[in-house]
Amino acid sequence: MKWPCRRRIRWLAGILALTTALASVLANSVQTDQDMQKVARMTDKMKTVCVGRFLIDLPADARVSIGRGYAGGYEISTTADETDEQFAARLRLAEAELKELPNRDGRPSLESSKELIIGKAHGKLLVHNRQRTKVPEGDRMTMSETVSVRSLLRLPGVSITANVDWIDPDEVGDLERLLAQLMPLEEMQIPRQPGFCFDRAFVKDPYDHLGTEGVVLFAGLPGHSDVNIVFSSMSGTSAAPGLLERNTRASEREPMLMRLAFSTLRQAARAINGLEGEELVLRVREPNLTTGYSFQWEMPGKQKDIYAPLLTLELDSGTNPVTGGKPVQSTLSEGALFELWERIANSIRLRPTQDVQAAIAEPVTTPLGTTAFSGEACPHTGWWQCCDGGSGIGVLGGQRQYLRGGQQMPQALLLPAQTLWERLRGVQPSFESSSPSLWKLADKRATARVPPSSMLAHATTLSEADNAPAAAPLHGVAQTLIGSEAKTGTPCPASGWWRCDDSHALDGTRWFAAGSLLPPATFRAPLSLRGSAHPEIIHRRSAWQLVRLAHGAQDNVDSGPGPRHG
Repeated sequence: MKWPCRRRIRWLAGILALTTALASVLANSVQTDQDMQKVARMTDKMKTVCVGRFLIDLPADARVSIGRGYAGGYEISTTADETDEQFAARLRLAEAELKELPNRDGRPSLESSKELIIGKAHGKLLVHNRQRTKVPEGDRMTMSETVSVRSLLRLPGVSITANVDWIDPDEVGDLERLLAQLMPLEEMQIPRQPGFCFDRAFVKDPYDHLGTEGVVLFAGLPGHSDVNIVFSSMSGTSAAPGLLERNTRASEREPMLMRLAFSTLRQAARAINGLEGEELVLRVREPNLTTGYSFQWEMPGKQKDIYAPLLTLELDSGTNPVTGGKPVQSTLSEGALFELWERIANSIRLRPTQDVQAAIAEPVTTPLGTTAFSGEACPHTGWWQCCDGGSGIGVLGGQRQYLRGGQQMPQALLLPAQTLWERLRGVQPSFESSSPSLWKLADKRATARVPPSSMLAHATTLSEADNAPAAAPLHGVAQTLIGSEAKTGTPCPASGWWRCDDSHALDGTRWFAAGSLLPPATFRAPLSLRGSAHPEIIHRRSAWQLVRLAHGAQDNVDSGPGPRHG
């Protein structure tokens, strides 16, 4: 009687095991179908992100962050999460902290704090922590000096922090030239011109990159905290074994029990959009009976070639979001992860830029906003705005000057505000910055000086002044300084070029003879006031500022807007 009973138990156990297996297969199949639908919805809309010189597409709702990177040997970090006031406070704090710190010689660490004004960007460049060390040079020891540099720059909507340690003091200017190449980017903006993307910022070519650039993107998916995506671009790295060779070496060093936990799902060379690399996909059975996955693709790149850097893409699942926590079960099934991986990996490509050959064939154009340092050849004839000065400090010849293409960009002679004693003596102090002056192209007009338009109000000449109302006597002509102001109706203190203070006026910069009565400014009437009863052009009182003195007294005519020569 016991024998049939035992057979019945074994038969029931077999049926139970088969039922369990079938249920598990069915459940896995259902889970896979559900996960595939999730990935399909997730990748239905993608967003393109610029990472260095490359582009990658990610699910539209992915949480993306780009960490600090480096360019030309300088570590660069960005943030769009602070206001102008918060940036100013952070800048003051950084400067105060460096003033308090001593260097190795016991002196204050901060050596210099230079104001930076680059177009619409402003900030400071802080030189600190000078160190002197003895280094062998042949059969003798020589003294070597290095400094650290920290720069904080505020662009419209984004703040840039650049750092470098242990550089030659003579190379500090290189960082300033790099900062002049930075441009802000809108969120998810893809620039068209050549250069290197950070988070919400872009360093445009050409710049002295030294063959070293790097940046890393991190991304996560809502509802799947165990899934992590990392994409990085690094040029200037040393040659090293490839992805597959490293995996083989690591596997050979592991004990047999550890090897059994890993299943290789893919292991082969793989080119993506012309980028030659290697792919490795692993399934991992963890000791706590969870299953995770590791997807990797890597392009080894060429050392010092910024267009062929070390590129890596990684997608991991089953990672505990709590630092140090045990692995967790992957929230996406194997088939769904492969679908997600293919969608992202196949999108990696070199960012297209303007066609260089086409640009060479066409006439070369210099866009407004182009910058150049003193000592360099002027890139384009026109009006250049000096970025030095400001805050009460003028520039000899005016903040805006007319320069011809090919001529050497000048070093600005800065004119600080006069003290009371200097005004009484008629003395204007001046100085030159120790750093090259930065100029920005503001206007490309290069027309000759012409008589003023008939619509502009004319200055009353000396011969006409007898019939004009009495005005204040003319005095101090020889001591009239650049930047001096005079109002409509008063005698012109000195012959030269005078700029209308009102930026909306049609006058611009005009030439007036000494002693002539300064005219009112000319404006176009608002559209709402134009008609048969109201004129299109109106005149009203304004103020004029001297931007350049005449070379001789023979010029005694009123001239219209035009370039200043010199």
